[in-house]
Amino acid sequence: MELLLLLIIITPLEILDSGFCFIRSAGSQSMEELLMPEDLVFGLARRMAIIAQLEQGNVKLQNLKISAPIGSPNTDGIHVESSMGITIAGSTIRTGDDCISIGPGSMNMWISKIGCGPGHGISIGSLGNSFNEAGVQNVTVTDSIFSKTQNGVRVKSWAKPSDGYARNLLFQNLIMRNVAYPIIIDQMYCPDNTCPHQSSGVKVSRVMYKNIKGTSATQTAVKFDCSSSNPCTGITLQDIKLTYLNRSFRPTMTYCSNAMGTHIGAVFPKSCF
Repeated sequence: MELLLLLIIITPLEILDSGFCFIRSAGSQSMEELLMPEDLVFGLARRMAIIAQLEQGNVKLQNLKISAPIGSPNTDGIHVESSMGITIAGSTIRTGDDCISIGPGSMNMWISKIGCGPGHGISIGSLGNSFNEAGVQNVTVTDSIFSKTQNGVRVKSWAKPSDGYARNLLFQNLIMRNVAYPIIIDQMYCPDNTCPHQSSGVKVSRVMYKNIKGTSATQTAVKFDCSSSNPCTGITLQDIKLTYLNRSFRPTMTYCSNAMGTHIGAVFPKSCF
């Protein structure tokens, strides 16, 4: 049995370790502070700190401070699904999984001024785990800093048939500090050993990366591993400068598979488009 509680308070929110909050609404709201006290979730498996499932949307989450142990799995800071018009702003998230994850059925989202790290970055997905699945569209991530995260901005989908999609995505004005994969599309996503080993049906299109700078903890700072049956289209790289921390030994690289797009301005590492 799942224990859920929603409290609305009037001071800046701080969710620590196993804190868990569930938001569900069909109307327009402004929610700055949402908290489930830790003693009420004692003994429950650690999982997402906040889940937003708003069937009609127009909800704002801001001034949040969310923290979970670095090694704790399935502790997404904020997970949004089946929602529209969500704004997440001015927040700091440290976690063992995605700082923010955006699931199927989400659209018209604005994410800004986020401090993410440690964690797995800000992710669109995972998508395509079921065949009949709503898509994700019109998402902006801007003016944010990623520190020692596994990924920066990521699109991830399962490698199996699906009619899902991710389109009209804008990632801009971002700083990467020692991030393993600052820019990544992974359509072979599989977090365990039961991988489907097929081709992702999720269609990724019209994705813009603009003014993203900083350092990569791996040689491959930009990685587009797209579906063989549904290649990524309309990817744009503009004003990118990402440098491998150990560049004196190996060059910084871009990896592209089944990806099509263009580049504008100075792009480093060199674009494969």
